[in-house]
Amino acid sequence: MKDWLGVLSLEDTPKVLVFSPSSDAIDVNPETKITVLFSHPMSIQSCISAFSLEPQVRGAFETTDLSLKFLPKSELPSGGYIVRLTKQCEDKNGKDLDQVYTIPFRVGEKEIPKSPELESLLVLAGTESECLVGGIPAELILGEINSACSGIPGPPSFLVRFSKPMNQTEVELGLRIEPPISYRLDWENSSQFRILPDFILQADTRYHILFPKGIHSLDGSDLLETLQLNFLVGSDMSDPEVIGFGLESQNCGLGTQELGSITGARWDSGFCFWSRDLPILSPNLYQFRGGDDGTGISGSPLACPDVNTDNFRIFFNQYMDTTSVIGATRLSKISPPSTNIRLSTWVWSHCQSTYPFGCRQLTYSYAESEASCNGTLFGNISTGGDFNLSASAFAPNFYPYYEFRLEPEAKSISGKRMKVGFVIQVEAK
Repeated sequence: MKDWLGVLSLEDTPKVLVFSPSSDAIDVNPETKITVLFSHPMSIQSCISAFSLEPQVRGAFETTDLSLKFLPKSELPSGGYIVRLTKQCEDKNGKDLDQVYTIPFRVGEKEIPKSPELESLLVLAGTESECLVGGIPAELILGEINSACSGIPGPPSFLVRFSKPMNQTEVELGLRIEPPISYRLDWENSSQFRILPDFILQADTRYHILFPKGIHSLDGSDLLETLQLNFLVGSDMSDPEVIGFGLESQNCGLGTQELGSITGARWDSGFCFWSRDLPILSPNLYQFRGGDDGTGISGSPLACPDVNTDNFRIFFNQYMDTTSVIGATRLSKISPPSTNIRLSTWVWSHCQSTYPFGCRQLTYSYAESEASCNGTLFGNISTGGDFNLSASAFAPNFYPYYEFRLEPEAKSISGKRMKVGFVIQVEAK
């Protein structure tokens, strides 16, 4: 280009080499800039005076000796325009432009981006049993939902998808949920995100999700109208209750072997003592074996380690408040009465990892003062403590009996208490 200009500059008369937009151009961008490239170094101020644009448009000039650029202050409205450059435009030697230049062009209609639309808003819903395992995604924009999950287990999430990438800051500032809840947004991409509540939702409550008119997509288009969708959280969960009871040694529990027996069971059976909808039988039909084997002596760790044939296991229909369940648990020897039974340790399972962190299965390990572990030093930490009930391998029939009791103070993570307590008597054999 430099060499080409050098050749052209040998001509006596300056000329316009390039006009942009070109003559008779159509559908010119409304944001266009008008550019003129000369063959000679020009007295550029004279060229500014010689330049005109009809209809008149306010703007500013950017110049060099070889170029003149007019920058409109705002976008050009659609329609026809004419650029004129008269011979008053001179080069640095005072020579006029070779001719008057008249360049017509037409600015097209500016393409208006399509407004963003809400394509999907998924809410977790279902029956109580379906909600307990996480719920089923339901499309809220297709119609009203009257069985949304409250968030047990874990606060529910709502998946939102727009038709185009959105201004994330405007969405986050504009989004409203009523009644007010604490939440955060997790953006999966610029058009899709999850609403993640910090807590479970209230049962039998209608929630409204609102996106206000005017929030923008990244291409500058805005939401034309306020979007408001609502859903109803389902009824409060049923009352918490015990649905099974057995021993750890029976491999008894949720997801493994949940069935009780109509005729009774031993510590080495392949099924639980009892499960919901079965009658509770006489104590002698539920037999466990005390984990202490009678070999312990004073200050000795013998007979102290945990044996699972006397570890009782209980499981529930709902996620339970762990503190209230432990506080409501009682185990006592009733024939003959025991002087001291302590809960040594316990293990919760089938728990949820998010708030409110309830569990559905609990295994208890008890220690008894009559057990031989540590001799007379009940629970001596220097010998590892005691995790078993007293030896029962040689106990006569119908002796001894223990009573396990869970008081009605035990409650679920939704705050509901058990309507009735759970009581069962078992025999140590």
